[in-house]
Formats: sequence, structure tokens, C-alpha cells
Amino acid sequence: MSRVKKGNMSEEKFNRTLALLRGTLDYNDFKDVDVVVEAVIEKLPLKQQIFSDLEKVCPSRCVLASNTSTIDLNLVSEKINAKSRVAGAHFFSPAHIMPLFEIIRTSTTEPQVLVDLLDFGKRIKKVPVVVGNCPGFAVNRTFFPYTQASLLLVDLGLDVYRIDRIIAGFGMPMGPFSLFNYLTSKW
Repeated sequence: MSRVKKGNMSEEKFNRTLALLRGTLDYNDFKDVDVVVEAVIEKLPLKQQIFSDLEKVCPSRCVLASNTSTIDLNLVSEKINAKSRVAGAHFFSPAHIMPLFEIIRTSTTEPQVLVDLLDFGKRIKKVPVVVGNCPGFAVNRTFFPYTQASLLLVDLGLDVYRIDRIIAGFGMPMGPFSLFNYLTSKW
């Protein structure tokens, strides 16, 4: 509703969009889906259990994706047979502001899975980019060093607002300090 209150979305569109959602607590409701994106806490055993449960009920064409930002996807899919259907689908926080959508492929990911996730990303108005399965994938590998450099600049006396403005000038949706502020204000 905050988008409606801010005037960024009509109440009619909000209600139409909300009507498209259907919650479930039953894995059997996944029997006709094309894409599943798991987005639980970064606990490998939990992710492995979810993928095992999904593999049993999802159709063979279904993409099994994880929103992990830190866990090797080969480990996530280690306990299932359908490794070729597994990929990463990493949204960036805050997801309603950050347009980037990182699609992570493993050495066993089928090309059609990547095509399906690219299409999915475009349909939800994201900017999809395909990257390899490596520590930090692509964005976090660059995010952490530039964040550390920003902290060094603060230690040298630069103002956090100026640092954020400069980084935003390079095309980032927000600087690291604005992002920290946004994320920590939600806890």
C-alpha cells in the first residue's frame, strides 16, 4: 500500500496485482509451476531440504532457482537428481528499487533454464545478467570492495553524503551508506 500512498501506483492496480498472488503452505500447490525461486535464510541444510521437496512435486520443466547471495549452487543442488534445472536467481535489496537480477549458472545448468530465467527477469521488469557460480557471484564481488573503499574514504574525512552522491553519479541506484541506512531501518 505504500506505493499507493506515495502516488506511485493506483489503488486499482494495487488490488489487481495483489489478486494475482496466492499463498500456500502445501508443496502440492507447486505441481503446475514453471519457475520456483527459493528465498529462505542462508542455511545450506534448509535450502537442500527445500530443493529436495520441490523436486518431488514440481514438473520436470520447472526451473528450481535459489535467491542465495553466498552459497555455492552446486552445494544447494547436491542432494537432488535434477541438477540441470538449478540456477541462481539473485534479487538485490531493496528488490523493489534495485533493478539488477543476477542469474547464476552452474556447469550443469541447462541453457533453457537460463533462457527461462532471462524471460522471467524481463517480465518482472528487472535487468537480468547471467554470471558464473563463484564466491560472491558478480555483484557482491564488486560491492564489498567498493564498500570497503567507501569506509576508508570516511576514515580519511570525506562526508558519507558526498560519497553516496559520487557513487550514484556512476549509475548506482544508491550509495553504500544510503543502502546501509535503508537496510538497517527495516530491522
